[in-house]
Amino acid sequence: MRIIQIFAFVAALCVSTLVRAQDESQAVNRSQYASREIAPDPSVNNCTNQPHSLAQMKGNLYRWVGGPGGGYTGFVLTSPEGALVVDAGGTCNARWLLDEIKTQLKVPVKYVILSHAHFDHIGGAQVFQQAGATVISQKNALEPIIGDKLPTAVPDRVFENQMKLTFGGENAILYYVGPSHSNSMTLVYFPTYKALQCVDVCEAGRALPFNDFPDFYYEGFIATLDWVIKQDVDTINTGHGMGTKEDQQVARDYMINLHDQVLALVRKGEEWDHLYRDVKFTDEQKKYPNYDANHILNILGMYRYVSEHHRGVW
Repeated sequence: MRIIQIFAFVAALCVSTLVRAQDESQAVNRSQYASREIAPDPSVNNCTNQPHSLAQMKGNLYRWVGGPGGGYTGFVLTSPEGALVVDAGGTCNARWLLDEIKTQLKVPVKYVILSHAHFDHIGGAQVFQQAGATVISQKNALEPIIGDKLPTAVPDRVFENQMKLTFGGENAILYYVGPSHSNSMTLVYFPTYKALQCVDVCEAGRALPFNDFPDFYYEGFIATLDWVIKQDVDTINTGHGMGTKEDQQVARDYMINLHDQVLALVRKGEEWDHLYRDVKFTDEQKKYPNYDANHILNILGMYRYVSEHHRGVW
């Protein structure tokens, strides 16, 4: 009997070690933030101006669309044990999505993955957490959630580089490549479906990147796109639409060309008033639907980045 008990203990220890090897995450002591100050939640208003949908992509992989103006999207992976949801899209959207998953998929929400610590995507995660879901983020997301008083969930678990979730016969792998659009960007890969959630770094179709590159890390941005392009992926959810690997190659080439142009002009000694007039765009780029709105802002964002990372002879 003693020998059997020892073997059982060793077997349990091996299983425990295997689980930890697949899950490098750490629990967050949320009690220490129980009385944290929270900013007013703007996403609880104008709920009627939010068209919603939850549609099947393939097998147990679904896609939600909602948030302000219906302009946000994330994947939902369902299983008999519950559903995994990427991002929340605001409190109004989260309330609708929680009810829709219960009604349509007939399972509770088990996990919520925060793509990065920007409120427009992760606001509303507290709705799922209060219903019993485990909220997970890359570890760097915790500080801005607390420090910026974001009205969202404090994560239950955080990971550093990689985390695998296996539940109900389904798998999702969370990756952190590096700082890109924020320093907490989580890429969520669904290997069974060759699908990837790559929020705000990846592009949906042919378009210029958003605005003036807020919370931007150039080297990590390019490294993240390089990583995405190498993956065995057919479908990419960008948080605002759907894209392809070809779209990401085009986006990568654009970012590198913009960086190199701006850097060369700065090294020539051009100031902003002249520099932005000398950056060239292709005829194809000038046809992008957001070219007029974003091309000057893109130059401004890259100019700011290059200026902060360029010293010259002094």
